[in-house]
Amino acid sequence: MLTLPFTSFTTRLVVVAALLTTLVLPVAAAPIHASVYSISGTVEFAAPGSSSFGPLQKGDHLAIGSTVRTGDDGTAVIVTTPGSAVQVGNDSIVKLNDLAFARSGSDVTERKAQLQLTSGVVSALIDPRTPKVTNFQIQTPEGIAAARGTFYAVLVYEGKTYVGVKEGKVAASSTK
Repeated sequence: MLTLPFTSFTTRLVVVAALLTTLVLPVAAAPIHASVYSISGTVEFAAPGSSSFGPLQKGDHLAIGSTVRTGDDGTAVIVTTPGSAVQVGNDSIVKLNDLAFARSGSDVTERKAQLQLTSGVVSALIDPRTPKVTNFQIQTPEGIAAARGTFYAVLVYEGKTYVGVKEGKVAASSTK
């Protein structure tokens, strides 16, 4: 039976989201870097355009185009944009295809993340207060799961895609 990892990391992701609301945020729309919030076990990354993996550490920044790979004992919590974070589960491969964030005064005007999950599981927590300006997508070999403010997980197991929603709504579509 496949289970999605909601309960064990829910508290940690909620804390991450709470911390994000206190950060100083950029003013103009611009591509941004993701930040590694925590690491457990074996976690590696490859820089954009590279197939060579090296160790990933807490506090590292990931540029758009970076790929994260976890071992059978590895997990990572990555802040993709202010107000959104993902947990990359064990035995997973995920690429950061696009990230953007913008603010005008105190209003968030854009939050965008496009991740490509090749295998494994990614759980995402997205600030639900800005659904009209949030576009958060996880692409798999079979389709795309998109959300605007929720807590959900996407799993690729033996070539099949599974989507679980803890809270909110997620749209899933096939690319086949």
